[in-house]
Amino acid sequence: MSRESSFLHSNFNGLVKARIPVLGKRAAENNKAILEKIALEGPLLKYDVSKSLNLSLSDYGTISRRIDALTEAEYLKEAGKRATKRGKQTKQSLYGLTWRGLIASLTIKKVRENTLQVLKRNPLLAFPEKEIVLSILEELVTKQELETIARAVLEAFLKTIPNLEFVENEPMSIFAWLLSIKEEIKFPSGFELSKIPKDAWELLDRPSILEVVKEKVIPLVKQKAMEIKMMYHFFSVLNEAGDFISGLKIENQPSRRIREYYENELKPKLERFSEGDQ
Repeated sequence: MSRESSFLHSNFNGLVKARIPVLGKRAAENNKAILEKIALEGPLLKYDVSKSLNLSLSDYGTISRRIDALTEAEYLKEAGKRATKRGKQTKQSLYGLTWRGLIASLTIKKVRENTLQVLKRNPLLAFPEKEIVLSILEELVTKQELETIARAVLEAFLKTIPNLEFVENEPMSIFAWLLSIKEEIKFPSGFELSKIPKDAWELLDRPSILEVVKEKVIPLVKQKAMEIKMMYHFFSVLNEAGDFISGLKIENQPSRRIREYYENELKPKLERFSEGDQ
């Protein structure tokens, strides 16, 4: 490691300790180990964490207390329950990352290098197109490039906050803060994504991306187009009804005319709509 990179590394570590309380205290190493395991593997039981760290049974109490402390400080949260194979197979709590915990875990190089794995195994970022986005990212970005990007964003974020625990532990708050610091994000000189061609259409020459486009993207676009088409027809029917009602006068006996209009025109159209016949 060069003198410059050594300085940058120590400066980053100092920033982490100053901005993230649970990584700057005496129990920081245990906290870091727990966050790393849960980030890389997804929600775990206390016993699973202890076992994966190759700790003795006598150390289980330490890990249990650390997980409780991280939960109280909102770095972890209960993420369902699972029956254990030990004892009477009672259901015990699984512990997963909160948004605060995700940010804290990304201070660990191994976690940053496996960002896509972390996003796959932790349910924080759950949206219908998640699988598509992650599949494409795997083809576009190397592990080292992901680590560099995550490090740059994280460093800018930590420089602009007084303390991670002062930031609201909600996705919108985190994203709003990240948007506000985009000008502060600095990448190493000459950094670029090596797997992205100059002609973006050449991405379709890669079998995995073409497969994702054909099997995931195109069906999704078709589904959304159908939903929009159905919504358009539904509101068109309502618009016609609105025009009819707007043309009524009190001497036309509006209730009788509306009843006839509903039975003879509006109801059949709505039934065809509900059957998917537009």
